[in-house]
Amino acid sequence: MILHSPEAIDSDRIARLIAYFAEYPDFLIVALLQEDASAIDVDH
Repeated sequence: MILHSPEAIDSDRIARLIAYFAEYPDFLIVALLQEDASAIDVDH
């Protein structure tokens, strides 16, 4: 699954969105701005 440019929403919602989708695909690729990426607490 690819999530591209979700920066239209705030970083807290992006983190919740990633956490939700991370359970389903084998691979989850997310393209984020640096400030949004720093708010995400996941292994990468």
